[in-house]
Amino acid sequence: MSRRVDWAEEVEKDNENQVMLKEEWLEVRAMEQLVKGPEKEIVKKIKEARDKDEEVIKTIEEMKKAGVKMLRNEEWQIEEGLVLKEGRVYVPKDEKLRVEIIQLHHDTLIAGHEGQWKTVELVTRNYWWPGVTKKVKRYVEGCNQCQRMKNRTEMPAGKLRPNQVLERPWQYISVDFITKLPVSKGHDLILVVCDRFLKMLHFVATTEKTMAEGLARLFRDNV
Repeated sequence: MSRRVDWAEEVEKDNENQVMLKEEWLEVRAMEQLVKGPEKEIVKKIKEARDKDEEVIKTIEEMKKAGVKMLRNEEWQIEEGLVLKEGRVYVPKDEKLRVEIIQLHHDTLIAGHEGQWKTVELVTRNYWWPGVTKKVKRYVEGCNQCQRMKNRTEMPAGKLRPNQVLERPWQYISVDFITKLPVSKGHDLILVVCDRFLKMLHFVATTEKTMAEGLARLFRDNV
C-alpha cells in the first residue's frame, strides 16, 4: 500500500514539474530561442536589415528616449539589438529575408512542406511582420514541390469540351439585365435576350420588382 502511495506522489511531482517546465518555457525570451541552428544567421541578418525599416528605427528611437528595456508587459520591446513585438522578433521590410524565414520553416526536411496554416504557426512562434499570413499563403501556393506532390481535396476537373456547334436559331440563348436606369414610363430595367446563333437581340422594358414568373411571361410574350 505504501508503494502505491509513493508512486502516486511521484506521479504528482512529475506532473507538477511538467507544468513548471511549460511555464518556464513560455517565459523564455525570444532571443534565447534563436541562438542555435540555422536561425542564428537569420537573427544576424535581421540586425543588419533593421536600418532599412523606418518604422523600426522610429520605434527604437522612441523606446531609447523613454529608457525602455525588456518590459514583458509592453507590446514593443528591445533586446540585444532586436525589436520584439509581443515577444516575437520583428522582421524588417526585406522581402528576401522574409522569404528566407518562410523557406526555413516550410522547405526543410523537419518542416516537411506543411500547409499554409501550419507554416504560419511555425513562423509566428518566433517571428512577426505585418501581413505575414498573406505572405506565407502566397509562398505555399507557389511552392513547386507542394503543387506536384500534395494531394488535392477537391474533385478532379473534367475533360475540356469544345463548345457545341449550333444548328438553328434560338437553340441557345443568353439572358441579361440592364439595371439602375432612370425611370421611363414606369420602367427602370431592360431584359436583354440574345440568340447565340444569329446574335439577334430582344430588349424588353420592365422593372426591378418583377419576379421570376413575371420575367418568364415577358419572355414568352416578347421573344
